Amino acid sequence: MQKFIIVGGGARGIFFSEILENELNCKVLAIMDKFVEGNPFIEARLKEAKIEGVEIYNDLEAMLEKYPSDSVDGAFIMTPEWTHLSVFKRLTKGNYNIFLEKPIATTKEAILEIGQIAKSYPKVIQVGFVMRYSPFYRKIKSWIAENDMGRIAHIQMSERLTVAHGTKFKRSWHRMKEFTGGFMNEKCSHDLDMMCWIKEKDAKPVGVMSMGTRAFAHESVGQTSCSTCPDKKCIYREDITQYAKYHAGKVLLDSTAGGVNECIYGNASDIHDTQSVMILFDDGTHGTFSVVAMSGKDGRDITIHFEYGMIYGDLEAGDLTKIDYRTNQTEKYHISGMNFHGGGDTIVVREFTECSLNGTKPVASVEDGLRASLLAFCVDESIELKSFVRLPE
Repeated sequence: MQKFIIVGGGARGIFFSEILENELNCKVLAIMDKFVEGNPFIEARLKEAKIEGVEIYNDLEAMLEKYPSDSVDGAFIMTPEWTHLSVFKRLTKGNYNIFLEKPIATTKEAILEIGQIAKSYPKVIQVGFVMRYSPFYRKIKSWIAENDMGRIAHIQMSERLTVAHGTKFKRSWHRMKEFTGGFMNEKCSHDLDMMCWIKEKDAKPVGVMSMGTRAFAHESVGQTSCSTCPDKKCIYREDITQYAKYHAGKVLLDSTAGGVNECIYGNASDIHDTQSVMILFDDGTHGTFSVVAMSGKDGRDITIHFEYGMIYGDLEAGDLTKIDYRTNQTEKYHISGMNFHGGGDTIVVREFTECSLNGTKPVASVEDGLRASLLAFCVDESIELKSFVRLPE
């Protein structure tokens, strides 16, 4: 049985623990999280998942001393991304196989340092671009591999978040560029990576243009707290039970988060909540991506135009359609039973266990993570400069 340790005891770290233990027949030996007050949440979630025997640490060095790399198959970095560089450097020093959650870091300097370390690192490093592992996008890739519709001429992608989901990015640590590197880096590096992955056989990205703003709840309404606000029908009114670390009637928040029940109108959030991106590739083609953080329907859509046909699909519905203009043939494909991230979560974790066991190369690498974050930073720079920004070499 393979054994793993997890750095980061938030919702994502616990979710991966459930996948490892309950779906992949692996053992989670320990979880480390510096937020001591969050220990009851970790314990409660593990108990709900019927996972036993997991040690909880609040100090990374103590956990690594107990579980050196020769005693485990790998380590997952599931901490907030502004901490990724320091944790990554410590784990590479300890020679662990590493799963590095996306985005890989929050600044250009940090991602370049991670990239430099990864160049000569002998063990497995897998980046958590879970969308690459979704059966939905893998079907698209298989259709593209058939190469029967000519080259890709244009890609259109969009993402929508529900109002409840979007407001989380106004209240948690996700609300600040300081902690995320921006909304595009934090939330949509998946999508930037996906467009590059789809185009990888044809071309590489060379630059971007973008527009973005804070379009929702951007002006103060004179309130500071949902609990004292007289507007009981406000669509942004908070439900504290939806916090990732809600336990026993309380919300467990560290100092990076906004206040519980904080009014999101005119608050301290400095990220964009609507954004449109145009990526130019070195074959002269381009792709577009747009995201809206407050919507009545969540989901991801994609349309790929080829020289002689097209593919379009709806991720949440699991529906894909391929049309060949020359034969006038239409092929439809439906994928059912996909959960979060298009069903890719279990597959991405399974690949890490297999790569750790066999020393094989994962589908999503540090180079992919570096490129996606650089694109995200260029996107935000384009908004500031109101001009085209070239991707660094």
